[in-house]
Amino acid sequence: MCKFCYKHGGGKKWYLNERNLSVKLAKELGYEVWELDHWKLIDKVYGDAAKTLSDVFDDPNLLEPTKKMIEAMIQKDEGTRVFPEGHLGQVITVEEAKKVVEISGEIYRVMCPCRWMNRNEKVYTCMPLGLHGETARVFPDHAPNGVEILSVEEAKAFLDECDEKGLVHTIAGTPLPFAFALCNCEYPECIALRPRIDFNVHHLLKGHYVAFLDIDKCIGCGSCVIRCQFGAATLRPTMEKAYIDPWKCFGCGVCRAACPEGAITLVPRENIPALKEEW
Repeated sequence: MCKFCYKHGGGKKWYLNERNLSVKLAKELGYEVWELDHWKLIDKVYGDAAKTLSDVFDDPNLLEPTKKMIEAMIQKDEGTRVFPEGHLGQVITVEEAKKVVEISGEIYRVMCPCRWMNRNEKVYTCMPLGLHGETARVFPDHAPNGVEILSVEEAKAFLDECDEKGLVHTIAGTPLPFAFALCNCEYPECIALRPRIDFNVHHLLKGHYVAFLDIDKCIGCGSCVIRCQFGAATLRPTMEKAYIDPWKCFGCGVCRAACPEGAITLVPRENIPALKEEW
């Protein structure tokens, strides 16, 4: 497990610890004001972040200094924090997302701010949890059709739909150990995925699993290659088979959902000595 699971997981993964998903914890930590500020300023925060990413992408000279600055703020061990401890979230599988739903109980769904800001698309794929969802009701601009409340079964069915579409599931933890939202998004619009993929900023952790390809079952159709947002899946023309680079794999499982032959499975990262500390 990652060090955050040992510290905040209570024997489980940090985002599957019931306490870290509770409204009680959020209120104990005094996050009510943080929640209000998050929704109130989300247009500016996401808009500025998207603009900054574009500027950085256009100027290679800004890449490394920006990366170092962000990581220094996030990974700061003591003193006043601008960002939360260690990371802003982690990639998870659809099965783990469903477990989060089961623990949380009531799930909310609102418009994805990433795609709204970057593509001007109003897509309801963002799933705030607990207090984060309750607070969203105060700001109807982020849910023009109203904040939707999903039952556990409705939320699970929706997560399956996202998985089939190739959306990556992430759990947002800001500030840790509070897990405040399930995001179902895609590169390059996602404000969580893009800095890690383009700039290798360690603000978003890899998942606890790694995709394994059964070469005998693979027919070389390329479905996994098309779906993989992390560049881990490629086709080997001479073998007419796919290849999944375990060092690049984030363990999201999107390739698994796309494979028509069921040739891809997910194995625990901790079972692979060379990768168990690669987050």
